[in-house]
Amino acid sequence: MNRSMPRLLLAVSLLFSPLGLQGALAAPFDTSTAYRSMQNHQSKNDLPYKTQAIEAYFLRKNPGVSKTNAAQYARLVEKWSSHYALDPFLVASILVKESTVKVQAVSKGNYGLMQINWKANGPWIVKTFPIRSTKELMEPSNNIRMGAHILSANIRKSQGDVDRGLDRYRGRSLASYRNTVHDNYTEITKLFRKLRPAA
Repeated sequence: MNRSMPRLLLAVSLLFSPLGLQGALAAPFDTSTAYRSMQNHQSKNDLPYKTQAIEAYFLRKNPGVSKTNAAQYARLVEKWSSHYALDPFLVASILVKESTVKVQAVSKGNYGLMQINWKANGPWIVKTFPIRSTKELMEPSNNIRMGAHILSANIRKSQGDVDRGLDRYRGRSLASYRNTVHDNYTEITKLFRKLRPAA
């Protein structure tokens, strides 16, 4: 029997599948050991180490951000993640992917740390929150809150599927986006494990 046959059949099946190879490899959070392991770290004792890990990762990804600001953004990520029942590492990972921790980031109508699209979201934001302009949206607390709010709603619409929720947050399905967010998540998890004392 030809040992390469199973690989060939897999390649052919992926080629002709509706999603193709990209779609087949595009659900990193669905199989993530890092994501699953962090679900076991929900105690108040874990909280300071989570915040420190996020702050450290922000400083690593953007050495130009001050330690004071990195700490502020990490605390805001923790605050709004808790408010919306989200994993703070997931929110932080999106923030890094979207803006590289640049508070004044603006790109193609997307604003701030979480790159909120004002054209798409501005009308309901103005009706629902005390945010009236892109200037107010750029404020770190407002921006991270809106990002967490949108992410939470999108994960709910996806029946709890984080990968599909990320697609909705991004605005379209893009494997490279999900994979990069997951890579960030894994790195923050590693920092958390280094910072947190062994039980």
